[in-house]
Amino acid sequence: MTRIGSLCTGYGGLDIAAHAVFGGELAWWSDVEPGPIRLMESRYPGVPNLGDLKTVEWSLVERVDILTAGYPCQPFSPAGKRLGIEDPRHLWPWIAYAIAVLRPGRVVLENVARHLREGFPIVAADLTALGYDARWCLVRASDIGAPHKRERLFVVADTAREHDHGTGNEWP
Repeated sequence: MTRIGSLCTGYGGLDIAAHAVFGGELAWWSDVEPGPIRLMESRYPGVPNLGDLKTVEWSLVERVDILTAGYPCQPFSPAGKRLGIEDPRHLWPWIAYAIAVLRPGRVVLENVARHLREGFPIVAADLTALGYDARWCLVRASDIGAPHKRERLFVVADTAREHDHGTGNEWP
């Protein structure tokens, strides 16, 4: 059975999408916000919340086949202060570290469209350095019938098959 791990889980929408497209079941998830925690505990009783992804000892976490992360968009959102990678809510470095240690076969990411212009070149470079081939696209909510635009960036990265990229423990 394909196992899914989820970071910055929120209400679990990205995990639901990953399950619908790739199959599998949720092995664990990670969130710190009280509302999403209540919802996820109700929706997935018995599936552990790892809590704050910045404090997890990833070498002790169950390996997964797919890792999802709908990480905070406030650093890149045009509605925010646009602090980008300087924003304390920018969690990509910790997500990249989790990927380096866990080495899932597939990574699925989601963020605001503006992230393509700010911060995403680092994400793409990190995924490449970790041995992943990434594809991305923008999808508007209106593309699936919603009455508003709300453009989002979706990324799917798979391990590059032709290279041996070590254990992942070499990530700084």
